[in-house]
Amino acid sequence: MSKALIIVESPAKAKTIQKYLGKDYEVLASKGHIRDLPKSGLQVDVEHGYAPHYEVLEDHKQVVTEMRRAAKEADEIFLAPDPDREGEAIAWHIAHELRSAKKPMHRVEFHEITKKGVQLGLSTPHEVNQNRFNAQQARRILDRLIGYELSPVLWKRLCRQVNGHYLSAGRVQSSALRLIVDREDEIIAFKPQEYWPVGVELLGANRPSFRASLIESDGRKLVTPTRERVPKAGDYVLGNEADAAAVTADLKSARYKVAAVERKERRRRAPPPYITSSLQRDASSRIGFSASRTMQVAQRLYEGIDVGAEGPVGLITYMRTDSTRMSAEAVDGARTYIEQRFGKEFVPEKPNFFKTRSNAQDAHEAIRPTSMELHPDAIKKFLKSDEFKVYRLIWERFVACQMAEALYDGTTVTIEAQGAKKHLLRVSGQVLKFAGWLEAQGAGERAEEVAGEESVRDGAATSAEGGDEEKTLPLLVEGEALNVVDPPGVLTEQKFTQPSARYNEGSLVKALEDLGIGRPSTYAEIVSKVLSRDYVQKVDKQLVPTKLGTTKTHGLQARFPTVVDYEFTAKIEKDLDAVESGEADWVKLVDAIYKPFKEIVVAEMSAKEPGEGWPRPEPSDRICEKCGSPMVKRWGPNSNFFACTAYPKCKNIVDENPAPAPEVYADRKCPKCGRDLLVKTRRGTDEQFLSCSGWRKKEPLCDYTAPMPIGIRCPKCSDGEVIKVGAAKGRRPFWGCSNYATDLKCDFRLFQPPVKESCPQCNATFLVQAGGKTRPVLKCVTEGCGYEKPLALGEGNEHDGDGEEAPAPKFRAGAKKAPKKGASAAAT
Repeated sequence: MSKALIIVESPAKAKTIQKYLGKDYEVLASKGHIRDLPKSGLQVDVEHGYAPHYEVLEDHKQVVTEMRRAAKEADEIFLAPDPDREGEAIAWHIAHELRSAKKPMHRVEFHEITKKGVQLGLSTPHEVNQNRFNAQQARRILDRLIGYELSPVLWKRLCRQVNGHYLSAGRVQSSALRLIVDREDEIIAFKPQEYWPVGVELLGANRPSFRASLIESDGRKLVTPTRERVPKAGDYVLGNEADAAAVTADLKSARYKVAAVERKERRRRAPPPYITSSLQRDASSRIGFSASRTMQVAQRLYEGIDVGAEGPVGLITYMRTDSTRMSAEAVDGARTYIEQRFGKEFVPEKPNFFKTRSNAQDAHEAIRPTSMELHPDAIKKFLKSDEFKVYRLIWERFVACQMAEALYDGTTVTIEAQGAKKHLLRVSGQVLKFAGWLEAQGAGERAEEVAGEESVRDGAATSAEGGDEEKTLPLLVEGEALNVVDPPGVLTEQKFTQPSARYNEGSLVKALEDLGIGRPSTYAEIVSKVLSRDYVQKVDKQLVPTKLGTTKTHGLQARFPTVVDYEFTAKIEKDLDAVESGEADWVKLVDAIYKPFKEIVVAEMSAKEPGEGWPRPEPSDRICEKCGSPMVKRWGPNSNFFACTAYPKCKNIVDENPAPAPEVYADRKCPKCGRDLLVKTRRGTDEQFLSCSGWRKKEPLCDYTAPMPIGIRCPKCSDGEVIKVGAAKGRRPFWGCSNYATDLKCDFRLFQPPVKESCPQCNATFLVQAGGKTRPVLKCVTEGCGYEKPLALGEGNEHDGDGEEAPAPKFRAGAKKAPKKGASAAAT
């Protein structure tokens, strides 16, 4: 009997597909890319058409051996990596490695990992798309050329390493970093404008009272400054306390009446289904997930989750897409579900369809559930916490996108106040009268605009728009007299305009999408690389450039403007799209970009002195204490320093702000040599750790280091101390026992920050901070205790991690100690 070999990317996807196809097929996983440019050297022949030198990755050699074995035994081969550029490249390289088997090879694409989706993919085989592979290859080669040529420039002008990482400059990542740095520069340069808004609490014939805001005084329209709107000469602004006091004094004795009432229905259209960027933005704002974490979870949902008797099932369609297109069958399924779940009035007369961006590739459907039979609540027990949260987001959005508009009754009331002068005030409000698609989002989500909604707004109502809050105004009629409710009476307060907010991961993805930088398959990678290179740090989920990131960006802007130019980077993306569509030649594209770039690199590397944009030595009045020569002030990634001008004869350097000498940790000695332990801080961070006093930069007497204890004994083994571990960049920290690496192997863990405060209920030695920022609490995790104490918002430690609150582990006080645990040809 004939047998076919199918090769996909991941073992999870292979397992799901194998279940659908049975014994006539063998399904293997490539486990990602099997070939790539070796890490050492340029590995691109610039003189001969930019021919790359690929090699099988060291950790994939066994995978390739297994694929070759299976290829010899198969009658035909189906290459089924993900349906995008990277997937096409993986398919191309697999075909290259299996060409010696001389078996028929077909490229197939699975847009959803369901039985129907797999059968549809197998029924439409085609050749590997050479143009799509060329687009991926051009991107890979450009990234290698620019990265390898630019990194030595950074080493020369800035420094070679920071915190153990070599400095690098990615093509797309540099533009993304510039966005963050430009925003920080804008915040630093921002000059706040003072203003004093005035409001009056009023009551008419009907309750409740309401607060109206001053909009005009003595015939002059009041201008409220914002960061986008700077008042011009002649504009009427209450810009100081004296001006505001004069107006409020008149308003306190004024007579009030309703001048005009305007009522109209406002509509809020359903948002489109998720594409990659909008999923990442909503996951960031609503469940606190990073872009990379969101995509990792979505990948698992796409590849297949075991849902009981049915076995592994792909729960969502392909998650790297820029299209809002949906199949007619999926839309019909959603409309049927909406009618059954919510009622006929929630189903619009015609299905909702949405415009896809003009620059979208439109290769895949929008992200949606593969079956309306698999409700999130019905399969929750089979999903991990993060899988459930992301799946519920996707489910709710897909259902919402096919529901009727939300309807509001909007009211705007203009009020006349007659004192010594005539003033006008205004109050607006809107009340939801028909929830429509908001019903699928849940009441808690109705107030804020969701990702993607801006594309269908078109003047429709949103609660964030125009200051209209979802509040009920009393019945008011034109000419009705109004009275001041005192207190609070007439109110005014000092305010200042605020600069633009720093980017978070979600808003950065939105900015990249708007500028045309990157593609759905690269957004998460761009953000994660920017964060992992010591150029940006997260502060309360905001992206703040480091000193190194700012200096690097300013230098590149001055010396390599095209590398960080938004339009140029976006144009490259369009050119790569043209290569994929067969309209452009990839070699000519690479040549047009690389040659002028290389000329600047050569000029920069040959210049002895740093040019404009790079930090330069500054004269100082400091004298070298070793040789008596003058010292100059030089730039450093963490702090500046003074260097002797007699270098290289004298290599003396002195930090501008030297760190204080580390304190001795009094509670114990070094377990390795018995010397004192010192409390040190990791360079560039606030993370403290213990280090033996015998450590030296050269020829250390002792190399012992350990995480910093927090003063809490391990409740499981009673021997070790609770320490924070796993806090490296990009990893979620947790708290564990200091005996985790000893012979004892204690496996105690906490995923919420412990607080050294005794439990008043069971006398446990510590509590943990839980509930996130919205409902912070201190609670006891001793099994059966249940003690919990609310915290004021902002009190306590910041919750570490991506925003998900992990379940607290349960353990019994006084538990027993943990037991011991015994190289190929260049591409053509």
